[in-house]
Order: sequence, then structure tokens, then C-alpha cells
Amino acid sequence: MTRIKRYPVAPQPEQFQAALAARAAERRSEDGYVFYRLRTDFHGMPRGAVMMEGHVVPAYPSVARVFALAAGVRQAFREPFYAEEKIDGYNVRIFRVGEALVPVTRSGVVCPFTRDRLPDLLDTQALNSLFDAHPDLVLCAEVAGKGNPYMPTLIDRWGEDVQLFCFDLMRFGEQRFLPVAERRTVLERYDIPQTPLLGRYSRDDLTPLGEALLRLDSEGAEGAVLKPPADGLRVKYVTPSINLTDIVSDAALELELPGEFFTHRIVRMVMALRELGQRARLDGLAGELGEALIQGFNQALDDVEHGERVGRTFRVRLRHASSCDALLAHLGYRSSTIDVVEQSRRWDGSHYELTFRKIFRKSSDRLRTLLGGGPVFD
Repeated sequence: MTRIKRYPVAPQPEQFQAALAARAAERRSEDGYVFYRLRTDFHGMPRGAVMMEGHVVPAYPSVARVFALAAGVRQAFREPFYAEEKIDGYNVRIFRVGEALVPVTRSGVVCPFTRDRLPDLLDTQALNSLFDAHPDLVLCAEVAGKGNPYMPTLIDRWGEDVQLFCFDLMRFGEQRFLPVAERRTVLERYDIPQTPLLGRYSRDDLTPLGEALLRLDSEGAEGAVLKPPADGLRVKYVTPSINLTDIVSDAALELELPGEFFTHRIVRMVMALRELGQRARLDGLAGELGEALIQGFNQALDDVEHGERVGRTFRVRLRHASSCDALLAHLGYRSSTIDVVEQSRRWDGSHYELTFRKIFRKSSDRLRTLLGGGPVFD
């Protein structure tokens, strides 16, 4: 497994220039600041790395997934490890340049939604105090809840709006995370919300971890991320039920998503149920799975037959009208597969409630062709 897959990678400033010349990077401006972001992996440098005002913000690496908990833990860890709840939301890195608090998405684009809602998500005075003391820190956080503008959320775990949870700290230009205990201490000192800690576990006794995962499963949580105390491989393991939740959420997009999206979730769900002692649930979940796949696709057919297009409706809250415009532009930026259509915008006294629909072109066009009798060679 390469370093790009395991650790933060911080390219040198001159490497951004080389990537820019090769069109693997782009130059953008935001709030008067010029920054560069890697649009794609380039010569060992990962997509999503950012340079702003000479500060290099490492890309957030992938986290390896294990399908078999006990066997995966034995391969990944020799010493005791931490487990933290895996939050089902979108990834954002937050840092400060000058007086500006800058949130960037995993792809390295400034996130207009997070920038607007940051004062609602945490105490920005405390955040600035953190950056006063540690100006080179980068917060790695997840924003989750039904008000997520990027992905649908069916569960009520984080409420109708959104919440932020910090799960890692990095530094400008450094290719490592802060150790777990140090990070939790720093964030607690400044009252920055962070992911719930499930505990510290040993590979020799995973019963407590299995019990914690079953509790998370019953609460509708996504799963856990298992981390060594300092450097080393991290792995993630999801609860059984979240796989079914994902399939229910995306069943209408069976012609949009690769088949592996569905088959991988079925494999993960069955393996987790067996390993966590939940085989008795298999028959019931099998019926729910079949219903989800059929009903979701049936709804997509209904939509197209009635002259509509396959899509999803989102309702989000924003503090400023300009942020509504910026979010809609951001969601549709250079997309060749999705149209974003505003449906309504209403001021509720403290926020704008923005309703918009994401239209999936591929599914809509393919279903029109099939319903119109178009021949398909398979």
C-alpha cells in the first residue's frame, strides 16, 4: 500500500507549478486569496492537496476498509488501538490564512456551505484561539445531518440540520496526523466538537468493540474508524444496517451507479451480520433489500413516465443569500452528469431555507430510451 493511500501527502510548492503546467492543477481565487489545488493525482501527489498563500494543506488520504473485523484488526494492529465513530457526512478541512477561516472539500475546492454555516457549527472565537496558538494546524472534520447539501441522509442521528465533528488534525506541509490522544486533548481544550470515542481496544479481545458496533448499528450510525495511537495504518468498518440504508437511498439510481456500489454493500452487510452474531436478521433484511431495490427503481420509472427526470430533492439552511447562489454554482461546477435546479428560497427569520433538486442526466436519458423502446445490445 503506497504512502498516498495511508498518510497525508503535502507536495512541495514547486510541484504545484509543475502540476499546473500539466493541467493537473488549477489556479483559483477566493476572498482575495489566490490558491492552487490538484485536480487529479499527479506524480505521487494526490488530488485535493491545496496551496494558499504559500501554505500547503495536505490532501486527506483514503482509509482502508476491512470486511472481516477480527481478521482485519489482526493484520492492521499489533498494539492497542483506538476506535472512533465513523460519521456519515462530507469531509472538509478547515484552516486559517490571514484572518480568513477557509474550509475546503476533499477535492480541494472552497466549500461555500461550510464557510457560510461555520458560526453555527462551532464557536469561531474558540477556533480562532486555537489557530492563534497553533497557526499551522488543519482541522479534518465531517459535517453530517439531514441538511447536508452533498448527499441524502435518511437517518435522524444528527437532526434535521447539520453538525460538525473533527476527527483528525494535520499541520501545513507535514505528512502525518497528530497522535490521537494529543489531538483529543487539543480539541477539548478549545471546545471543538469531535467524533465520539468508542474506546481503546486490544486485538486479543474484540468482544467490547463488537458490542460497541452493535450499539452503533441499533442507533443508525455508520460504523467505526480504527486508529493506531500515532502513525500507522487506519481501517474502517461499517455497521450492517448502514449498507441497507445506502441501498434504500440510492436504489433509484441503479442505472447511474456502478453495480459494485450495490454488490459491495450486500457483501459487507452479510459478512458483518455473521461476524457480529446477527445471523437471525438475515431473512428479514433480505426482504427489505429486495423491496428497496425494486421500489426505488419503480419510483424512477414513475418519474420518467410522468415527464419528470430522475433526481433528488435537498433542503438546506444558509445564513446569506449570496451563499445560496455560491452553493448552487458550486454543486453544478463542471459537472457533466448532474443538473442543479433551485426550487425555492425562503427566509425563516435567521436563515434562508434553500430547496433544490439534483437531476441525474444519465439515468433520466437511459430510462427515456428504454421506455421508448430503444434497442440495447448487451
